[in-house]
Amino acid sequence: MAPSRSHIGILSGLALLLLFTASEGLYAQEAPKAPAEAREVMLHLARATMCEAVENLLPVNSAVVFPVSQGRVFCYTLFDAVSAPTQIFHRWYHRDELTTQIRLKLYPPRWATYSLIRLRETDKGPWRVEVTDADGRILKVLRFSITD
Repeated sequence: MAPSRSHIGILSGLALLLLFTASEGLYAQEAPKAPAEAREVMLHLARATMCEAVENLLPVNSAVVFPVSQGRVFCYTLFDAVSAPTQIFHRWYHRDELTTQIRLKLYPPRWATYSLIRLRETDKGPWRVEVTDADGRILKVLRFSITD
């Protein structure tokens, strides 16, 4: 059975109404949000420490002097406010020379993370770790020494 002219008119009218309603919705939408990378990510560094180990995402034996025989040293950071996924860096310096840079990811709403170095005899002396945000802003500087 072929549709009558009145059915075609009604269907055409409904199609136009739907099209008009859909286009109205386009104009009523909010302005698009800025891309995630353009928004300011809010971070609050609650704790940063150098330690002998990290167990269950908690630092063990925080200190500022470590014997080379320890074998490794950890840099632990806890952020208790992370507004959006982002990254930070742990930049390890020995005698003011950058030796390694470790990129670490953070996720909302709270995130703990750490990095470590393995110690060698040549690593004795003063060290520092700069904790920086994704834009390179220094959030914290941790100083420590490696001894005999």
